[in-house]
Amino acid sequence: MKKIILIDSKWDINSPAIKYVLKASKGTDTEIAGIFLVGDTGRETVEKAEAVLKSVKQGFEAEGIPFSAHVMGQDPKAFTKKIDDLMPASLVLIGEAEFSGEMARGGAGIKALKERLTCPVTTADAIAAGEHAQKKTAGGINWGKFIMYAIGSAIMYGVFFPMLKVLNGKIFMTGTVLGALAIMAAVVIHAWIWGNTTQILPKLFKLEK
Repeated sequence: MKKIILIDSKWDINSPAIKYVLKASKGTDTEIAGIFLVGDTGRETVEKAEAVLKSVKQGFEAEGIPFSAHVMGQDPKAFTKKIDDLMPASLVLIGEAEFSGEMARGGAGIKALKERLTCPVTTADAIAAGEHAQKKTAGGINWGKFIMYAIGSAIMYGVFFPMLKVLNGKIFMTGTVLGALAIMAAVVIHAWIWGNTTQILPKLFKLEK
């Protein structure tokens, strides 16, 4: 069974971090090990955190996902030990976690976790940014480039090719080095313009699978 460790200081069931682990673990034989990182370990704070975790656990178990969680204070040694006890994990995800300066100085901050652990350590913000960039790249059309390539294609077919006979006599078929270089340049430019235009056309007409 795989394991995702989720570190958060709010544990809002509608947060991007929890939504992500729900999606990533559902139907994949993955358990969630949560750490509720609190600012202090006073009785009232801990009891409130445990009540929140109880509600979150019910939500995970309703989806058939094993869930366990621990309330941790800003003690770098205790926090590091708990992380080590929870290993091995396939991912450590950090949601809306509030790490104190003491945690960072004690080697328990986000940077230290990334350096020390062998599994991937990332944040919910980083995952959201990556998914947004992926969707934009996959589904979006760069209209600036499309217009540029379309104009280039129009020039090639509307101006260059109609004048090809004249250009052959004056440049391309002169048997000179300059003529050979001109032919190479024309082929490369035409291939580049038309190739990039045809890459965008399937997106424009929604023909991509």
